[in-house]
Amino acid sequence: MKLRDELRTHNIDLKVAYADPWDLDRRNDTCDLPTDFGIKIKPRLFFGKRLVYFPLICEIMNSNLIISEQANKHLHNYALILLSVLGFRRIAFWGLGENKDKNRSALSEWIRRRIANKVFWWFAYTEGTRRYLIENGVRDDRLTVVQNAIDTGATHRFLHDLTDQEISCKRHELGIGNDDPVGLFVGALLPDKGLDLLFKAAELAKKQLTALHIVVIGGGPERRLVEAACRKYLWMHYLGPVFGRDKILLLRIADALVLPGRVGLAILDGFAAGLPLLTTDVPYHGPELECLENMRNGMLSQHTPQAYASTMISFFSNRTLRAKLSKGAKDTALHYSVDAMVDNFSLGIRRALELDVMLSQLQVTISDAERD
Repeated sequence: MKLRDELRTHNIDLKVAYADPWDLDRRNDTCDLPTDFGIKIKPRLFFGKRLVYFPLICEIMNSNLIISEQANKHLHNYALILLSVLGFRRIAFWGLGENKDKNRSALSEWIRRRIANKVFWWFAYTEGTRRYLIENGVRDDRLTVVQNAIDTGATHRFLHDLTDQEISCKRHELGIGNDDPVGLFVGALLPDKGLDLLFKAAELAKKQLTALHIVVIGGGPERRLVEAACRKYLWMHYLGPVFGRDKILLLRIADALVLPGRVGLAILDGFAAGLPLLTTDVPYHGPELECLENMRNGMLSQHTPQAYASTMISFFSNRTLRAKLSKGAKDTALHYSVDAMVDNFSLGIRRALELDVMLSQLQVTISDAERD
C-alpha cells in the first residue's frame, strides 16, 4: 500500500495481481489486498502444479509497464518475454536472479540465464542479484536494486510497547527461566531450512549449555519433525505459526536466531529485535544472507551438527559476545526498511516509464524522418 500511495503522488496507478497459495501446505500467513488496487485471480495449474498460468490478458494490454515475478514455472512469463522482445509491451522482472534452491535443475538455471536480458527492466532483490544479472547480459542502466525488506517498523513499535512483566510471563509459560539462553527458529518449516541439523546440534550443545531452550515458530511440511523433537525434549518448544505482537514477544525473549539452513527475510525481523543470526555455510541461502557479517551481527559455521553446536556453545556461553553481536544486528537493521524499499521501487518504475516515453518519441521521430 505504501508503494501504491507513493506512485499516486507521481500520477502512476498501481495494480497488483495475486492469487491464493496453490501448494498443498499453507503457511497461514496470507491476506487479501484492498480491491481498489488488488486483482485477485485464479491461476491455471498444469502438470501437477509444476507450471502456472495467470490469465491477465486485459490487464497486460492496458498497462504501460508490467512487472512479473521471475519464475520459470510461470507460463505467462514466456508470453511476456515475447511481447518485450517484439517491443509491444514494456515488461520487467522482479526477483532474486540466481535460483539457489537445493534441488534446482541445471535446465531451469540455463533457461533463467538465457531469458534474464530479454525484458525491458529489472527490479533486483539485492546487490548480489544485480551482479548476477549483469554477468548474464542485463544492462546496468535498465536495473533497479530494490533491496528487498520487510516492515520492521511494526517490530520496533511492538518491542517498545512490551513490558518486562509480559516477557517474564511468557518465559514462565514456556518453562524458561529468566536467565536461560534461548535460540529462536522462525520461518517456513521446509526441508532446506536445516531443522534436523538444528535439533542434532542443540542436543550436543545442551550437554554444556544445560539451561538452553530452543523455540520454533512457523508452519510447513517439516512440522511433524519439529513436533517429534519437541515431544522428546521439554526444552524444545513448537508454537506453530505466530504473527504480530505475539511473534515480537517471542523475538524479545530470544537471544539469537538459530537458522542453520536456508536464510530468508526472517533475518531482518531478528536484526530489528537485536537478535544475531547463527547459521551455516550452505550454497542455497537466499540473497538476504548478504546482510550477515560474520562476528559482527551473527556467526557462520560449517554445515555439520558438531560445528553448529560449537557455534551455539561459543555464543550462548559468552555474554560479551552476545552483547557485541546484538549491537551489530541492531545497527544493520537501520539500513533495511520498507520505506527504503518503496523509494527504490518507485524510482525504478518512474525511470522505466520515462525511458519508455523517450524511446517511443524516438521511434516516432525516426518514423517521421523515414516518411520525409
